[in-house]
Amino acid sequence: MPHSDVRLSTVIMTHPARADRARALADELAELSPALVVDTGEPGGGNLGNAVRAWAAAGDDATHHLVLQDDVIPCDGFAEQLHRAVRARPDDAVSLFCEWGSRTAGLVRAAAWQGWSWARAVDVYTPSQGLVLPRQAALDFAASVTDPAGADDLALSAHLRATGRRTLVTVPHLVEHDDHLSLTGNGFQGLRHATCPADGGAPVDFDTPVAGDGLTWVPWASWMRVHAEWFYCGDEDELAWLGEFADTRLPDGLRKADLSGRFYADLAAEPALTGAVSELTLFEYWTTCFMLGLVMPDPVRAEPGPLAERAFATAFPGLFRRYLPMTTVSALRGPAGRFAATAFRHGGQAGLDRPYAAWYAA
Repeated sequence: MPHSDVRLSTVIMTHPARADRARALADELAELSPALVVDTGEPGGGNLGNAVRAWAAAGDDATHHLVLQDDVIPCDGFAEQLHRAVRARPDDAVSLFCEWGSRTAGLVRAAAWQGWSWARAVDVYTPSQGLVLPRQAALDFAASVTDPAGADDLALSAHLRATGRRTLVTVPHLVEHDDHLSLTGNGFQGLRHATCPADGGAPVDFDTPVAGDGLTWVPWASWMRVHAEWFYCGDEDELAWLGEFADTRLPDGLRKADLSGRFYADLAAEPALTGAVSELTLFEYWTTCFMLGLVMPDPVRAEPGPLAERAFATAFPGLFRRYLPMTTVSALRGPAGRFAATAFRHGGQAGLDRPYAAWYAA
């Protein structure tokens, strides 16, 4: 289809307990004429049944279907930005958000550094707070669900991977997560805000490369384990919740013992971090960001893109939101973001053959 030929139908998924919020969101997005799909399932059964109804509601004359959850905050100029994004990637699943502690968040930061507007989604789940699918893909997903119990983001991931449709996340994100008490049991995860929130309504250039294209192993420090690890993100095998520790896939000369001197030099440049978090834990944080720079297919640009500072400032909250008071996390966002960005720059400019074959598809 021509890229200019995008006709969106829009649905807001909601629950009777949050219907007022959904109606307010619908009023805010009146130009998209969103319909409300209210969850009628039994409590504790997950949101998949309601998601099936939401995706099955794709409009007859639509080319694409947008499903929003009721706890999102759209950016300024949302409808125009959304159409620009879908026109640029009409065949992909387009996610408008990923949370600041996800695996995908690292690739969002890499994209922001490079000045790119797309990152590949590489988590076990599909970020579904705001998601656009081509109309037929939306209907196919709804028809594929035989057991409506469980979580929509896991079911979406399994279906999209099985059908070979990749999911891309916009950089910056076009919605923020208005994080309230989770209705799907995710409250234990702590605050889940945007990795790179939009700021203002200036038009985004979505005609850029995608961070993470071709990558089969992505570095991540889980907000539950706080270790620098590698996680499989290729197309051939299943995605796993647990990864492999950093040294298993770091090349000779760039293993953790080789990096300690560089780490301590960077830590000395950000004295506010000393004593706030143990050095052992900070080293895992720093190493993950260094690894993220290493996996870039080419040396990274010398000067970061305009969104890089914003994106890297969410790295520390994303990892430590369960372990430190938010007052501490907020106070350290600046120095911890610079610390993460410096590690990324070191990795991105390290001398090795790129793209490094151990981390990329043949």
